[in-house]
Amino acid sequence: MLNAPRVKKRFMLIFLPLLAIYILVMINVWKNQDPFCPVIMVHQRFNTSTKVRRHRLTDGVVEAPVTLFMRMTGLHIKRFYCDFLRTAVLFWPASYGKLVLVFDQESSLDHKLAKILERQFDQFFPYRKLEILYEPLPMNYKTLLKLPWPKRDTGYNRQIWSSFFNDLYTNDTVIAWVDSDTAFSTSVTRNSMYNGTRLRVIGTDCTLLHTYFARRCAQSVEVSIGLPAVADFMLHFPIYIYRDTYANCREYLIRRYKARNFEEVYRNISAYDLICPVTTILNYAWHFERNRYDWSLKICTAPLDEYNKRFQPNATIRPYDIQPVMAAPQSSVHTGDPGSAFDSAQLILASYCLSHKAAGHHLAFCTGKRDLPLSNNLILFKYARAPLPCNGDLTCKCLEVLQRHHNLVGSEIFENKRRMEWSDVEIVQKLVKEIGATCPVIGNGRPGGEIPIV
Repeated sequence: MLNAPRVKKRFMLIFLPLLAIYILVMINVWKNQDPFCPVIMVHQRFNTSTKVRRHRLTDGVVEAPVTLFMRMTGLHIKRFYCDFLRTAVLFWPASYGKLVLVFDQESSLDHKLAKILERQFDQFFPYRKLEILYEPLPMNYKTLLKLPWPKRDTGYNRQIWSSFFNDLYTNDTVIAWVDSDTAFSTSVTRNSMYNGTRLRVIGTDCTLLHTYFARRCAQSVEVSIGLPAVADFMLHFPIYIYRDTYANCREYLIRRYKARNFEEVYRNISAYDLICPVTTILNYAWHFERNRYDWSLKICTAPLDEYNKRFQPNATIRPYDIQPVMAAPQSSVHTGDPGSAFDSAQLILASYCLSHKAAGHHLAFCTGKRDLPLSNNLILFKYARAPLPCNGDLTCKCLEVLQRHHNLVGSEIFENKRRMEWSDVEIVQKLVKEIGATCPVIGNGRPGGEIPIV
């Protein structure tokens, strides 16, 4: 017969060390989590289950190529390398689609820089497809490009004009629109682009409370399309738009103004106020193509019932157009000053390290100060100047969405479906020297401080 005190003693000798190990592990996890949330971890070596695979197929997720599109000029070349390219090589998968750059046709500088870029991509990023095209000056450009921003240079006005014609430079169904000052801050995924076959769109009216520019853009939309703006959509890049939406919007505006061409439309709108292409095109889509898009709106200026009174019945905001938390974190931030050293560096480093951790990779690069918690990137759920939604009970929901995001990216890294190598960032930092520039160091951001987003 077993001696009960002896068995109890052996049990305690085994149990107490295990309990101590468990407590140490939980302390390590909980120190990076909200104390009121259940424990949320980025799983190690996330393997896509059969259930997840079936879900992907039944979701109807589109796998067609997407054009990553930028209207470019040689004057912004440093920002292109330092802000955009060295983050795009981390967070935009080459398999998703080509990068299309549209330069000024008449600029010898643009042609020179384009040749350098083409050679660099062929040599150092052969698995990424780059297409460089050139836009001629529009008819009557000497007067046309003085509008609608008389205090800005001709180049800025040309970009505003060009933005209505992004669809002319690709045959892909979807355009992921970015500016040269875009810095990717986490991975783009199919889930961040699509809800089923509908493209995700993020918008808010909260900016109207704080930004005179946003209010003028909302007024311009009503002048342009003759219908009230539902939201400001100039928040974050990439902005995903079906290619034919551009052409449909132009045709609608030409019919509405009874114009012979889009130049007449552009001049008519400019006579009233600013022109804001992103907000104009997506507000057109809201009123005329909204079932093609998945809308995620944040409304601040009035209760929804009151806000909806300004719209026709078929354009009112439906309850499911407003979600408390975005379905996926925003993929980028606007950097501050040209060639900035990324005040948002913490976001970039956390995304890189958390995704590799989910893939089961314990990188020396990601230890110490760079071992940032999941909660570091909660700001990626912010709608521009709207209040941060990840507070109180919603903190747990945001962390859950971030966890799923990094699990997905980690699974793609683990299965060799996605490349995410810091050596690619270092290559870009060397390549920029060929155009006589140097990129600021991507540091550790501002640990413990606010991460500003422009």
